[in-house]
Amino acid sequence: MLENKESFRLLYQAISELSVRIGDNQIETNSVSLLLLDFDFEHEVFDKLMLAIMKYLGNVSLDDINHRELLVLIDQTIPEDRQLNEFVKNKIIIGFANNYFPELQTVANDIKNEMGMSIAKSK
Repeated sequence: MLENKESFRLLYQAISELSVRIGDNQIETNSVSLLLLDFDFEHEVFDKLMLAIMKYLGNVSLDDINHRELLVLIDQTIPEDRQLNEFVKNKIIIGFANNYFPELQTVANDIKNEMGMSIAKSK
């Protein structure tokens, strides 16, 4: 079906449009996969992040899930030659909370509140 790079680009664009339509914005992340594609990460990075978060959640209680620890975990998991700012790392946490790890939802909600206040202050 998809035979060349332009076809994949069109598919990516369609998925991006749908994501925005269902509420993806500066704060909300509906697709962590799409977010990783936005930053040119391969599927391997998604798999590593998924595994790292799964292991982290297996070692902490719900009450002990820590935002800073998750940020460090992302830094330790992405390729060494890549850096993401805290805003993008927060969106990764939110995306995983929305789609794969509901136990991250409390932290994700706190992050969204902080991000919303930060955006409101900058206006």
